[in-house]
Amino acid sequence: MIQPTPNRPGLSRKEVFRITCDNYRQCLSWAEDSRVVINVEPHGPYTNDLDFMQRLFHHFDSEWLRCNFDTGNTFIAGHDPIEYCRTLRSYIVHCHIKDVSAELAAAARGEETGIGSSIVPVGGGGNAENIKRCMDYLRETKWDGVVSIECHGSDENTTASVKFMRDITRARGPRRKN
Repeated sequence: MIQPTPNRPGLSRKEVFRITCDNYRQCLSWAEDSRVVINVEPHGPYTNDLDFMQRLFHHFDSEWLRCNFDTGNTFIAGHDPIEYCRTLRSYIVHCHIKDVSAELAAAARGEETGIGSSIVPVGGGGNAENIKRCMDYLRETKWDGVVSIECHGSDENTTASVKFMRDITRARGPRRKN
């Protein structure tokens, strides 16, 4: 995962976008030659900005530059994860499914732009309903990507997260083939 230039005093958003594009351009030539997809994850002040992300994907219009959607990072940044997911749907190839504890959401939502992991299992925090909505939407739009569970890796969290994901997937029935 490559992150755009972090907040730098004295740089305008336009300058940050130009620098970001210069950096991705260098990486994308290699990615295209090697047939490797570069995923941009919302985890920072720029990648949690939908306008910035849309401009980045439109600028390159490359099948080798895609989105790793993260339910927890978009939620903690103050977004409605389903709206973020809908907006970038055509670029999403991978999803990090992450919940956020109610305590962290109350203390940091809209102030932080990402969390590395969560102390609560998927389905055990304040983002559970958003995760269900995102999974429903991806299923309705016949999305065919990869999902990863992100939580503190205790046996209890892992077991509860897998159960939550299995329950919401099973409740929605088998995936329909075209």
